Amino acid sequence: MDQVAAAQFANFMGRFYQNMATQVGDTLHQRIGTISDDQTAVLMGDQARLISYAQTFYSLSDKIAFDGADDYFKKVQDATAAINEALKHIDKVDKVINISANVIAMAGGLASKNTSMMVTALTALKGEVGL
Repeated sequence: MDQVAAAQFANFMGRFYQNMATQVGDTLHQRIGTISDDQTAVLMGDQARLISYAQTFYSLSDKIAFDGADDYFKKVQDATAAINEALKHIDKVDKVINISANVIAMAGGLASKNTSMMVTALTALKGEVGL
């Protein structure tokens, strides 16, 4: 993977994580007062972590590439569309929390170049959003 492609992927992921943070925040604001304090705390924490990962991806640029990255990046990019679409139609806060947790785990795998962590998160997301 060349530096331009790596920078484009990192930018794509930064935008994805920003959008995820917005969607989690929207869920929180729409349901505030009707969800438990624990759910509120989890959503607030997840939103902060998603914003942090957005910033991390913007700063990674060409440092995100690793051997075999193209295959993993393709799987992640394919998953992002399904995740975004699923979040638009989910009514259960617990499901949003599960998706958010796995998206955060996926970011951890990408940022640390831990392919096992990426695969585990993508597998869990497959069950949540039907990848």
